[in-house]
Amino acid sequence: MVGMVAFIADPPAGITDPATVLPVQVFLWSDSPERAFVARTSAAILVLLAFLVIMNATAVWLRQRLERRW
Repeated sequence: MVGMVAFIADPPAGITDPATVLPVQVFLWSDSPERAFVARTSAAILVLLAFLVIMNATAVWLRQRLERRW
């Protein structure tokens, strides 16, 4: 994620096109004065939050499942 800090004006069309990470995009959108970016910023924050919760829940589930019992 740190290596992808860049400003990309156009959304990527394919998997090999340049892109930026979502936290950087949220930062750039939150600085925009246009009203449409408020909804985009809010949606991106919700996506990041949902991803964080899902990854955390998966880690807890894996830890409980794979933990050695003495």
